[in-house]
Order: sequence, then C-alpha cells, then structure tokens
Amino acid sequence: MKRLLASIGLLSALTLGGCDTKSGTTGFDIPMSKDLEPGGVYVVYNHGCTKGCDQIEKGDLIQKIDGKAVSTGADFDAANVIDGQPHQLEVRKKDGSTATVEIVASPKTDMPPLENVPPFWTSGAARLNQAPEWARRRMFGHASPMAMLVNTDGGIFDGRQLHGKKHLMVYWDRGDREEQAAAVALLQVLQKAQPDLKAKDIDIMYIQLQFPTGRQVAMNDSDLREFQKKWTVEQGGQKLAPIPMYRFPNKTEFNEARQLGMENAYTVFENLGKSPVIVLLDERGVVRWNSEGLQQPPAGAQVADPAQYTIIEAVEFALNKL
Repeated sequence: MKRLLASIGLLSALTLGGCDTKSGTTGFDIPMSKDLEPGGVYVVYNHGCTKGCDQIEKGDLIQKIDGKAVSTGADFDAANVIDGQPHQLEVRKKDGSTATVEIVASPKTDMPPLENVPPFWTSGAARLNQAPEWARRRMFGHASPMAMLVNTDGGIFDGRQLHGKKHLMVYWDRGDREEQAAAVALLQVLQKAQPDLKAKDIDIMYIQLQFPTGRQVAMNDSDLREFQKKWTVEQGGQKLAPIPMYRFPNKTEFNEARQLGMENAYTVFENLGKSPVIVLLDERGVVRWNSEGLQQPPAGAQVADPAQYTIIEAVEFALNKL
C-alpha cells in the first residue's frame, strides 16, 4: 500500500464535505466492540434446524461445541453440526447470560447455488471486531444481503454468488456535487489499488445506482463506460486498467427471482444511507466493513481528503484484515 499512498498525491485535489459517520444506528442490531469482546463464534444469521435452533439468536456467541472451544467460522464448520446428530452448544447470550443448547441439524438445500448450508451463518467474533466503529453501519455483521447487480460488460450477479470470495464493493450515487466528486476520487484510488487487491484475490465491484433519497436517475452502461473513460488516471504515460463497473437493474431488467442473498428478505437497497456506501465481504459472505458517507481524516493523517482517506482505509483493511 505504500505505492498506493505515494501515488495519491498525483490525483487532483477534490473539495469534498465529509460526513463523520457514526455507528450504532438506532433500530439496527449492529455488533459493537463490547458485544464481540467475549470472543467465540458470532451468530450472523439463523436459518433454523430440526431441533434447538429456536433457542439461538443473531448476536449470540457460541463458545464451545461438544465441549471443544471454537473461535472462528472455520471452527464451527469443522464441528460438522449438520450431520443430523445431537450437538451441545455452549452459548453466551446477547444479554451476557450463558446457556447450553442441544441442536440437531441437516444441510439446507433450498438456497441454490449454495450447497450444504448450515443452520447458522457465522463469523469469528475477534475477526469481526477488527472493523473500526465508523465502518459498522446497517449491513455490518450480516450475511451478503439480497441484490441483483448488472455488470456493464454483461452478466447478472446476486448476493449468493458473492459467497466464497472476498469483495470490495462501493455503492455510489451522483445526486449532488459532493457525491459526484467522491465518485471520481474513489474510482481513481481503486484503479491504483487494483493490482494489490487482485494479488490478494479480492474482487472490486463499483456499483452505481440512485439511492433511496437520490435526486438523479441512475446511469446506464454507456454512461458508466464514459464516466470511467473520462476520469481514468494515467501513470507513466499509460492509462490504468479499468475497474469492474456494475449497476442496479432498470425496470425492464429487474427480476425479483434473481434478487437473492444469504439472508431472507434483507436487501441492499433498504440499507443504503448516504453515498458512498462501502461494503467488504469476506470469503464466508459476511459483511466485515460497512461505511457510509465520507470519514474525516484524523489529525496527522497522510491523506487529508475525506474521500481518498475513506477508500484507502477500506482498501488497507481489505488487504490486511479481510
């Protein structure tokens, strides 16, 4: 990332009014540090099972399975609780109490293309707790929400297809000058960061749409290609490679059956606040970062521009912690 930080100075200075987004939004069940510090395996979502799953809630921390301590999602998978046999879970509840729950579960087969779906989507509490407080907005700590995304080069993707690989996703609007300037800054930083992200097998998804409170219609494929062509930066006399561009489907393209996710009836669109919204998905499909708007750089930061600072922080998290 030193190469990226050094190259940021080549970008034009964009005047942006930052939004110091704070986490812990009222009305949303967002895991904060105090909720995750006890450790164990965080229950992201409960699909249900034959027996016992009704006693487990999102936000519970599984401490042991059949007497063996667990601390990561991989530990939960290794316990093989979907073999149809009874398993004892020692759980720290959200209110701080403890409980022992016996579950009986089999693989769920009704979420194609996902196979052998367990009763819970899970994440290691310590791993989830790495995100800064300002990057814990509405989707943080959830499994990949329902979405239908159209690639400007062809192809449709949904929230389930994102499972199994890491993604850096930026949802952006162009409703005002601040959002338009931020969109350019984020695009250019991601172009510079793309080689580093590819080396870590992290896919970029730069997604344009009209936010719920947006004031301009969404861009079409031609608009987005022209936008990227216009604002692509050069290094050493060569234009940098384009980044993958996506958009939400228009009314003709939209197919409710293709709007899929890893949680039921939980969509990206209903959880969008102020543009830009940055989402980092790990390989388990868990949202490990969800920032909203622009974060003001702290005193002494190497980058003073809020848009550049926000996306660089997200990129560095993706490279080092995702």
